[in-house]
Amino acid sequence: MPTEIAVLEHLAGHVEAALPRYSHVPAHGRFAGYPLVRGQRLTPELLHSLPHPEKTVIAGQLGALLSALHIQDVSAPPLDRVSHSYQPENLDFVRGIVAHDLPSVFTPDEMRTAHEICDEVGALQSTLLPRVFLHNDIYSRHLYWDRDPAPGRLGLIDFTDMCLGDPAVDFAELYEYGPRFVEDVLARYVGRVDDTFLDRAWTYQRLAALYMIAGHLYYGVETWEYARAAFDRCRSPHRPRA
Repeated sequence: MPTEIAVLEHLAGHVEAALPRYSHVPAHGRFAGYPLVRGQRLTPELLHSLPHPEKTVIAGQLGALLSALHIQDVSAPPLDRVSHSYQPENLDFVRGIVAHDLPSVFTPDEMRTAHEICDEVGALQSTLLPRVFLHNDIYSRHLYWDRDPAPGRLGLIDFTDMCLGDPAVDFAELYEYGPRFVEDVLARYVGRVDDTFLDRAWTYQRLAALYMIAGHLYYGVETWEYARAAFDRCRSPHRPRA
């Protein structure tokens, strides 16, 4: 928690979006609080209901936010205290669930997809990739949109999973909004991008969906219906195009 508080205080001076900013930090450090980040949760339903100019504003603000996060100097305080990605540990966890729990609830074809996802992510982990500061869990439950006053302001919460890793990770779960939105955000992003960037993001999205299945079976974190819908949406190894 002390690292998260220090990182968020540091980021406040570098981003335009609304982030948690801890204002109540007891000396014992067992919990802390911050004023609520204003707005409605940016669900896919909300985004798709907005007029096109407003969607463009949101894509622009999100692209600027991701750019600001990813260009931070991770060798300087306080970001030098942020840990490396624990995706390898997550992959090991998922592989265990795939081996021991999924055969009873998945069809043979679905099992092939699950193994394929694990193998693709494992291959990426053995590749030399950029390493930047990541929020590491950017999806609809953590994004907020405050429409008042115009043109509106984006908010992002829950930095619990922040780490250092591949910048494509922070684009992965944006596919929940559809490929057009992902490409609109990327068009406004000034971080390092190569020809495989969106393909990697889609692979990480597939892992996130499989992790939801594993999380449901092991922790009961998500409902089966929610996890199942996410997995079904990510079955194809080919990323969707706008």
